Amino acid sequence: MLVIIIKKLGMLLLSSIILLILTFWFYIRANNLGNQDIFLQFLIYLNRILRLDFGYSSMSFRPVTEEFAEFFIATFELCLIAMLVSVTVGLTMGCFAALHRDRWMDGAITNVSIFCSSIPIFWIAQLLISTMAVSIDWVPCSGRISLLYQINPKTGFILIDTLLDDSEYSLDAFLNACTHFLLPVFSLAMLPTTEIIRIVRNSLYSVMQQNYIKVAFSRGWSSGHIIIRHGLKNAMPSILGQCGSVLFLTFTSVIIVENVFNWPGIGTWIIEAIRNSDTNVVNAYLVLIGFIFVILNIFLEFIADLSIIFLNRYENEQISKV
Repeated sequence: MLVIIIKKLGMLLLSSIILLILTFWFYIRANNLGNQDIFLQFLIYLNRILRLDFGYSSMSFRPVTEEFAEFFIATFELCLIAMLVSVTVGLTMGCFAALHRDRWMDGAITNVSIFCSSIPIFWIAQLLISTMAVSIDWVPCSGRISLLYQINPKTGFILIDTLLDDSEYSLDAFLNACTHFLLPVFSLAMLPTTEIIRIVRNSLYSVMQQNYIKVAFSRGWSSGHIIIRHGLKNAMPSILGQCGSVLFLTFTSVIIVENVFNWPGIGTWIIEAIRNSDTNVVNAYLVLIGFIFVILNIFLEFIADLSIIFLNRYENEQISKV
């Protein structure tokens, strides 16, 4: 346990140093500080990073950290719902594909997931807007909520704020916000879902070939009971170890989705900053999003390593009882 913690802390430290060096290089290039003392400028830069002081935005003249927190909540809410959809659909389809390996259901799920992963996100988003929002006019295609509703922000999460609002239209505002989530969530969840299907299918199939799984089937247990009690439990370390690719897909896809659907989140914010050459915003985005991604990725690997240790300990206990 201690060895794993030290190893992950070392990975976190090394990744943080590399990230700081890269973002510092961007900082000195953007602010023309190449002729000054680099070591002194790095200490000043590190001090500002530790204090979360990224200066002011040249677009809104507000503190960059304050703007980041505001936009990040909108992005986090969208990503969280999309990840819940991806995990639910991907885990279910991946289990079905692994259980029916080399059969028609496995082929259908695999081919559909490969086809969906090859479609560009911006094309899917535009297709959904033209059909579901323009032609059929079922759902809205822009923003988080209709401008008709004036919701006082309390938490920053629009679904929670609409329910906490004291007005008589709070339920209508909540339903309206839910309809605004449909198209962005569907577009954002597509690529992570296909990746989760692939990971779960391959990881679970290797577990299903073990002898104890075959013994469980011979005892007459149902497929669902075997997958939940034995299959996923033993495949989870492998699944968690590969979830970094799912996070990467989500973080890279959310910029496209937010700009297509005019979602007031980090993606829209950073694109506007690049267009207006707002170097403070770009630097804050690189540092904060980079650290968030590194921490989440290392945390998932740490949980995967811990699950392997606990599974091995559990198996040894069961063997000793026998």
